[in-house]
Amino acid sequence: MKKFVDLISINLAAISGYFLLALLAKEAFAWQSTAITLWPASGLANALLISHGWIALPGIAIGNFLGTAFDPNAGFSFQPFMLPVAIAAAAQAGFVRWMLIRKNLLNDPLTRIPRLITFLLIIGPLGNWPAAATFLSYRIANSGNLNINNFSLLDSNYVNGSFFWWLGDSLGSLLLLPLLFLLLPFKRPIWLERRTYLLSPLLAMIALLITGSFLERMLLERIDITPQMLEPIQGLRLLSTFAWIVVALGVLGLILQISGKYLEQEKLLSRSRLTGDAAGAVIHEIGQPLIRLRLRLENIVKWHKKNSNIENKDFPFNKNITNEAEKSLQELNAVVVNTRSIQDLTLAGIRDTNAANLADAIAMASAQLRSDFDRLDQDLSVLIKQELPEVSSGQVQLQAAIRNLLSNASKAAGEHGVIRINAGLMLGYVVCEIEDTGSGFAPSSMPDGRERIKSKTGGMGLGLMIVRRVIDDNGGEIEFSSSKELGGAKVRIWLKPS
Repeated sequence: MKKFVDLISINLAAISGYFLLALLAKEAFAWQSTAITLWPASGLANALLISHGWIALPGIAIGNFLGTAFDPNAGFSFQPFMLPVAIAAAAQAGFVRWMLIRKNLLNDPLTRIPRLITFLLIIGPLGNWPAAATFLSYRIANSGNLNINNFSLLDSNYVNGSFFWWLGDSLGSLLLLPLLFLLLPFKRPIWLERRTYLLSPLLAMIALLITGSFLERMLLERIDITPQMLEPIQGLRLLSTFAWIVVALGVLGLILQISGKYLEQEKLLSRSRLTGDAAGAVIHEIGQPLIRLRLRLENIVKWHKKNSNIENKDFPFNKNITNEAEKSLQELNAVVVNTRSIQDLTLAGIRDTNAANLADAIAMASAQLRSDFDRLDQDLSVLIKQELPEVSSGQVQLQAAIRNLLSNASKAAGEHGVIRINAGLMLGYVVCEIEDTGSGFAPSSMPDGRERIKSKTGGMGLGLMIVRRVIDDNGGEIEFSSSKELGGAKVRIWLKPS
C-alpha cells in the first residue's frame, strides 16, 4: 500500500509540477513561435527521475503531453506529434539519469575541472536532445516527401523549432536541476552538505537569467515585425539563447567549483580541530588519571611503612588501603580504555591499503569485541545483503571505525542487549548501518562526529570522532538517527567504492 501511495503521489506531483512550469514558460518566454527559449520543466523532469527513480516516468510523460498541448490563450489543442515527444521527454530524463549514474557524478564533489564540465554538459546540452530530435524527426517523417535530396524537408521552421526546443530544455535543466537537488529529498551526501553554500548563489543566478530573458522578450515585442525581419530576429534569438547557455554553464560551474573547494577546506579545518581535541583529550584523560594513580600509590606505600609493625588485621588502615587500591584499579581501567581510543585514533590516520573490504572489517572488529559481547550476554547479528565492492579506505582505518561503532553500541545496549549490523549497496555507495537497543541519541543533541561527546563509561568520547575521520578520508558520510525497530541509536556510514 505504501509503495502504491508513493507511486501515485510522485506521479501526480510530476504531472502538476511539469504542467505549471510549462504554462509559466509559455506565458513568459515564448515569442512569435511555438519554440520556448527557457523550458524549466525539463529540469523538474530530470530532477524527479534522478531523485525518485523510474517510478516517476509516467508522470513526466503525461505532464509533458499536457504541457505541450496547452496554450495560455487558446486552451488545449492536441496534435499527433505530442505523444511521441512526451515519451521522448520521459526517455530524455532517463538518459540524463543513466549518464550521471554511469559516470558516478552524483557522488562527486565536482572540484576537478574535467568532472565538473562533464556534469554540466550532461545536465545541459548533451543530455537534453531526445525530445527535440523526436520533434524534428516526426516533422520530417510527416512532411509527405522523404527524398533526402529535397531540402524542403529541412524547412527552417522545423530546424529552428527543434534548435530552440533543444536549447530551451538545456537551459531549463541547467537552471533548475541543481536547485531541485537541494530542495527535493535527495539523499546524496555531497548535495546535502552543499545545501548551505549553493542555495543562495543558485537563486541569484536563476533570477539573473530569468530577468535577462524577460528583458529580451520586452525588447522584441517593441519592434514592429515584418516578414522580412522575422528570419534575422529568429537568428538573433538563437544566438542570444546560446549566449545564455554559455553564461549558465560558466556561472553554474563557478558556483559548484567554489562551493566544492569551500567544503573541502571546511573538512580540513574539521580534521585539524579533531587533532587538537584529540591531543587535549590525551593530556587530560590519560595524564590526570596517571597523576591521581601515582598519588594513591604513594599513600598506600606511606601507610604501609607507617603501620607495618601493627599485627591487628582489623586496624582501620587496612580498609583505607583496600579503598585506595579499588580506586587505583578503576583509574587503571580508564587508562586502558582511553589507551585503546588513542590507538584507534592513530590507526584512523594510517592508510595501510588503497582499498578495504567492509565485510572483513566487520568480522575482525566483531571478533576483537567478542569477549565484551559474551560478558554482557549481548546478541550481535550481522546481515550483509550482497557481495560488496571494496571501498576507498585503508583496511586498518576501516576496522578501527567499525570497532568504535560496535564498542559504542555494546556500551549503550548493556546487559542482554541486541546489536544489529546491516550492510549493502545504496545509491552507488557501500552503506553500513549499526543499531542497538540502548537509550539512543537525545533529539535535541544529535551528534555529528565532529566534537567530543561526554562519555558515561570513563572514556574520552573520541569514538565517533575516530569514525568521522575515517569516513572523511574515504570521501563518504555518516548519519545519526534513532532506530525505529530496536529503539536505540542508529548510525549509518556511506563509503565510496574504490
